Amino acid sequence: MKKHILIADDSDVIRSIVEQTLRLYHYDSIITAIDGQDALEKARAHKNEIALYVFDVNMPRMDGISLVKEVRAFDASTPIIMLTTETDKAKMMTARDNGATGWIIKPFQGDKFIRVVEMYLKN
Repeated sequence: MKKHILIADDSDVIRSIVEQTLRLYHYDSIITAIDGQDALEKARAHKNEIALYVFDVNMPRMDGISLVKEVRAFDASTPIIMLTTETDKAKMMTARDNGATGWIIKPFQGDKFIRVVEMYLKN
């Protein structure tokens, strides 16, 4: 059964905020990654157990859009939310074209973030 949420963000603060927000709403099975490469390794290791991905766009070692492409090679259906300060429409379209399913602009409000998470997890 898919149950984990994988968060990839190179910012310790953002990773912590996302994790704390999820835990506040009783999402307790969380895997965190410090960059795109770390996230890819963890996604592969838990590939049939992840219910939702939350990826930053700008990260070292592998950016979020490249990470989406890599994950989509072995997981075509799990929702991927991009979390970023980017408001660049071209980047949003590129992410979506490569398989991202949602986009949240940082900083975000916890309740709005959770509504997006719940929307994807109910499908």
